[in-house]
Amino acid sequence: MGQQEAAQINQQLPMVTDPELNRYINLLGDQIASHTSRANLDWRFFIVDSHEVNAFAVPGGFVYVNRGLIERTDNMSELAGVLGHEIGHVVLRHTVKQMEQMQGANVGVALACTLTNICSNQAAAAAINVGGTAIFAKFSRTDEVQADEGGFHNVMNAGISPNGMLSFFQKLLAEEQQSKNSNVSSWFTDHPGTQDRIADIQRMLAQVSASQLRSLTTDTQAFQQMKRRVMSLPPAPRQTTSGQ
Repeated sequence: MGQQEAAQINQQLPMVTDPELNRYINLLGDQIASHTSRANLDWRFFIVDSHEVNAFAVPGGFVYVNRGLIERTDNMSELAGVLGHEIGHVVLRHTVKQMEQMQGANVGVALACTLTNICSNQAAAAAINVGGTAIFAKFSRTDEVQADEGGFHNVMNAGISPNGMLSFFQKLLAEEQQSKNSNVSSWFTDHPGTQDRIADIQRMLAQVSASQLRSLTTDTQAFQQMKRRVMSLPPAPRQTTSGQ
């Protein structure tokens, strides 16, 4: 099911094809996923050429991160926190549950259209027509909290600081409060309860000793090189849907 959806998504969305960037995102993603209970999945990580700040996953270990999200990160742990969260959705089978509820509808493409805002008009129309709305692409608050908690432990088990989850959420919340029309708006549409989730991450951080947190990696030279490469890419394709 995931392979079919991923094939449709990769065909429909503009993907970043730079081999160095794809190598980096897969190395970081594999570093995290290999420490989960679903380490045996054939995990694949992709960068979508969209300035919208978002990320999503489909069953089977296919994880997508918009370049706009990478552009907002300041260090490796912030990107790792997002990957850990999306990996958490897959490990907890949230994505499978979502697709089963839609009874095999074209969920992957519809979800991708919703979270990237850059599908062709035809695909966007198909997304809207499935169930009359693309609201099914959202996870519940419970699912999001579970994925946060799973992601928190996923990154720690990979030797990465979970502080990045907190700093990235706080950064997006501040930007959303300053401008309701920014590229981060779709993140809040599709990831409910961000303020509550920040409090939950703060609670989990308080249970980790300061010495343990200091022993975990926050940033790397490889991440900074990767981000500079992302920032030097040509502009992403223009959005062609009605917008969120």
